[in-house]
Amino acid sequence: MVSEATRRTIRERLAAETGRIDRTAPFTVALAYPAPYAVAMSSLGFQWVYRTLQHLPGIGCERVFLPDGGARPGARPEPAVSYEGLRSLGDFALLAFSIAHELELGALWRMLDAAGVPPLRELRDARSPLVVAGGPLTLANPRVLGPFADAVVVGEAEGIVERVVQLVRDASGREAALDALGRLDHVFVPGRHGEQVPEAGVCPAARLPAVGAIRTPYAELRDMLLIEVERGCSRGCTYCVMRRGPGREMRLVAADAVLARIPPEARRVGLVGAAVTDHPRIARLVRDLAQRGCTVGLSSLRPDRLDEELVSALRAGGYRTLTTALDGASQRLRD
Repeated sequence: MVSEATRRTIRERLAAETGRIDRTAPFTVALAYPAPYAVAMSSLGFQWVYRTLQHLPGIGCERVFLPDGGARPGARPEPAVSYEGLRSLGDFALLAFSIAHELELGALWRMLDAAGVPPLRELRDARSPLVVAGGPLTLANPRVLGPFADAVVVGEAEGIVERVVQLVRDASGREAALDALGRLDHVFVPGRHGEQVPEAGVCPAARLPAVGAIRTPYAELRDMLLIEVERGCSRGCTYCVMRRGPGREMRLVAADAVLARIPPEARRVGLVGAAVTDHPRIARLVRDLAQRGCTVGLSSLRPDRLDEELVSALRAGGYRTLTTALDGASQRLRD
């Protein structure tokens, strides 16, 4: 039962969104994020998957979030429902969760439990939805998802998530779907692979950048269009989840390509990447956007990159204060 307060909140948020892709499809995925709406809608990865699913032939998705207040310790939220259809997680055949870090696993458990879906995969049966997980956590520690997810998309999901959804849609049943997923590269199926995690997927540079679909004043990054300017990091710090691997070197998006993907009506733009200020044209990008009248935000600032040209561009783009963090496993490295 969805409370009237929840219905009202969802109606208000949907009415305020710009860029939502409304459609119906024969096969609908629950695209879920184990955090409240404001956090989830500030995730470029979540928005990229949303855009991708909404453009697949015969496939669509409805978004599901942890209800407001559900992240508080000890809180038991009301069952989460999809924003587009007010449907419970238990009403979908496929639940696709985007998970950023380990602390969201508790919310994942609560969302499944509140919907009547066994949180532990070993307790699910043929009637249970298939739970697939992906997101940044899979680069750090994909095995920790093993008890909860029937399948895990490991690493960068471009070209993989589409195939996962199509295989689940076309499978004759739950076991057949897991068998098919277990044969896919970069997909970890704990019930088939045990502890053997496959290699992480890598997105070809030609498929970049990821671009957000929806802007909303109710997101933490209010009314901001999110777009990648680079992926990965050239520095290769061994303690970092973004450390380089085969094919995972830093991939730059040309400045002109970034500018071409930003709609003229976007007034706030977030430039996203693990090492945004390492982009050789970052000052030009920020200045060009400022000349369009945009306020610009950067997802990461390196102190050694804050020269006069970049700081001047950031000021033109709306920055009034700069905050930098010196990452490092020891004081020696931070120095």
